[in-house]
Amino acid sequence: NSPPPAGSSLQRSALVHGIDMAAVVSPYGAPQGVGEEVKLIFELFDTDKSGKVDSEELKNVFRSLGGSWTEEKLEEMLAQFDKNQDGELTLEEFWSWINGHDGRSTDDYRPELLAKAINLDKERGAVEEAKLAEFRKRKETQAAKEEAKAQKDAERAAGLRVTREEFIKEKIAAGMSREVAVELYDKGDDDRDGEIDKEELGWLVSDSLATLDQVKGVYQKGIARESANVVVADCSDAGLAQLVTTFMSWDEDGDGTITPAELGKVLRVVNPKFTQVSVDRMMSEIDSNGDGFIDLKEFVDWLTGQNVKKKKMKKKAQEEQDSKVALALHRKRSDEAQNLKLLQEFVELRHSSLEEFCQKKKLKVECGTINFGTSECTACGGRHGFLCHGCGFVCFDGDCPNGCSISTCGWSCISGKCPKKKCGCKKKPDFWQRSGFVGDMAKLTMDVPVMLKA
Repeated sequence: NSPPPAGSSLQRSALVHGIDMAAVVSPYGAPQGVGEEVKLIFELFDTDKSGKVDSEELKNVFRSLGGSWTEEKLEEMLAQFDKNQDGELTLEEFWSWINGHDGRSTDDYRPELLAKAINLDKERGAVEEAKLAEFRKRKETQAAKEEAKAQKDAERAAGLRVTREEFIKEKIAAGMSREVAVELYDKGDDDRDGEIDKEELGWLVSDSLATLDQVKGVYQKGIARESANVVVADCSDAGLAQLVTTFMSWDEDGDGTITPAELGKVLRVVNPKFTQVSVDRMMSEIDSNGDGFIDLKEFVDWLTGQNVKKKKMKKKAQEEQDSKVALALHRKRSDEAQNLKLLQEFVELRHSSLEEFCQKKKLKVECGTINFGTSECTACGGRHGFLCHGCGFVCFDGDCPNGCSISTCGWSCISGKCPKKKCGCKKKPDFWQRSGFVGDMAKLTMDVPVMLKA
């Protein structure tokens, strides 16, 4: 009358549902001894898992067996072994019946019941084993995920792994266009896990950023959408803005030139394997006058390939290129001044170059008033010739041809109306588009605060 040994399917079922998943018990469908056999047969009858077998449960099982088990015979058996007369058999009462404790032989039904119970136990066992296997698989998967996460966390802490956002932000800070940075990230994230690890970064730089020519091509692509010499005259406004942005990003201290130390910092962000030899080689390639610094003109010549050409550009083509670069640079500085709330000072500085420019171009400054928030001069009441402080170009008779909003960015009045003689409006508009930029480009390459102090 002792409880069934560890190995019964009830205990195993409980184990599968979380009591002790590591327990090792006898196999399903292979009961060890009488105790387990009786327990399996009892489970066969006890379909509602109440721990007792009632008359209906007895009938249901024996109906499936057939034979001579009538309802009367079952009721008689139940009355005989139901010691407490509650209409149900406990495990102890069932034990007495199935083992023939009344002296009767059970050979005509016990083997068949045991075989049926064993088959049922095997079926249940298959289900439970499948659940156990699935549980173990989930645990192993979870453990593998946690281990991988811990490894990634350690790699991030050591600077050996970066997220997509960090990678793109770092490359943009080194002067790359966002489109190129995203393209490099997509190429580098080989396993598509949303990050680039040390191994992937090694593959990326070996494939796309291993040589100085490849680095040059990456920056050219950000400006002109292809890894080839940039043709400034064909660049879009966005491409020209990127060219200027790249120079400004390399010029970390904003003094208008790029030092070897600044260049080295950029190159090591692009490819950590670059040595000082690579920095010196690139410096000598770009610094055409050998003064130890890279200015904007040298930077543009390097991107356009002009630094290695034997023939100089024709004057008109050079003017067109210079004017496009000047336009992009001035717009950047004008926006910078507005963001820093230094627009008034910036405009006054640009205005200070107007008189000298007009003398060189044989123009007479009839008015010379700085205007903000109006399209007509507050002094003379007109607007014919003017210096637009959004782009830095002199314009005549109409709106700024470069699309600037003069009422927002400010403008300096040269003349309120056409003076007839020696007026710039007599020249073709493309002349002023090429040569109408006012001011010192070297000073404009400086950050606005540096420029104002220079």
